[in-house]
Amino acid sequence: MAQQKRRTQAQRTQETTSSLLEATLSCIKDKGLMNTSTTEVAQRANVSRGALLHHFPTKEILMAEALRSLLLQEAQEAERTANSVVEDLLTIDQFIDFVWERFSGDLYMVSMEFVNAARTDARIKAALVPVAQEFNDAYSRIWEKIAGRSLDPKTQRRQKVEITAIMCLARGMATQTIWRDEPDLFRETIDYWKELLKLSRASRDSDAGP
Repeated sequence: MAQQKRRTQAQRTQETTSSLLEATLSCIKDKGLMNTSTTEVAQRANVSRGALLHHFPTKEILMAEALRSLLLQEAQEAERTANSVVEDLLTIDQFIDFVWERFSGDLYMVSMEFVNAARTDARIKAALVPVAQEFNDAYSRIWEKIAGRSLDPKTQRRQKVEITAIMCLARGMATQTIWRDEPDLFRETIDYWKELLKLSRASRDSDAGP
């Protein structure tokens, strides 16, 4: 019988770190950020609290890295979806559907816990701001890939406005899903935005001329 290959220290560290981050996100989703404790995270990850503190010395560092891991995964998924648009495997409309699907799921609910806490907790805000900025920058680059890269400052600004509008619409509607059970209305609102975007882009293309 072949002997199982022994894991390296780096592999064990990576596995422990991943387990802790997944447990943190799971706990935040279930109980909220303020009710999430390092003790419960360690229990969910099946590691000692000492091991947790070895990897993440403070709760703020653990929370920031958990959010960073979530947003990184989401940005990578958005990048793959954007590549499918560029390759004509998906349409821009389908990319907007993707954004709505992601923002109306666990991504939004977990990230909102950080936003709410950051309003009154300076430490959480300090941890949130750079992570959120990385995510927003990643989405701006992704939209630029879909819309077409340009060296024109006005075009660059317009593209940034477009993706910001898409993300803000998705975030705003996701907030309302907490107390409004109207999925058909939200779907129609997304479709309405798609048509506005098409009209806006067509108008600018017409103004630009041949």
